[in-house]
Amino acid sequence: MDLITQLRAWDGKTIATLQAVVDDLTVADYPDLLRACHDEDEVTARAASWVLKAACERGASIPYPAELLSTDLHWEIALHLLQSVQHVAVDLPAEVIRPYLIHQKPIVRAWALDAYVRLGAPDAAEVLEKAADDPAASVRARARNLGKEKAQPVPPPRPS
Repeated sequence: MDLITQLRAWDGKTIATLQAVVDDLTVADYPDLLRACHDEDEVTARAASWVLKAACERGASIPYPAELLSTDLHWEIALHLLQSVQHVAVDLPAEVIRPYLIHQKPIVRAWALDAYVRLGAPDAAEVLEKAADDPAASVRARARNLGKEKAQPVPPPRPS
């Protein structure tokens, strides 16, 4: 079964299915994976973004689909892309992340904060300070952890 067929067959819940896709992913699959991240079918795009994130966590040098963050995304796709920032070299202005800092989902806000700081936003210190008062514990915890990392240099993403 080809990559796109596997992603389209995802039930929207079972991570083991997606993990199997990651396990079998090859460099030749990267173009199809990136196209699937743009798929009109939301479930397929969610699956693709999860596979992309997992592959990046493993050190894959997949081009980062930064243009997606400027579109209206399902929150899980945004989350996966934001989480990937720590694992890849990303040529993305931090301003693109700013709208996600006020997202209704706390987990998206937390990872937007992470990406915003890692991308070197000029007002990162102010945003971290404000996030320390976020109503969601996950955002406050991410701010604390980033504050600790900021005390030590945040390692740059691995070059692609």
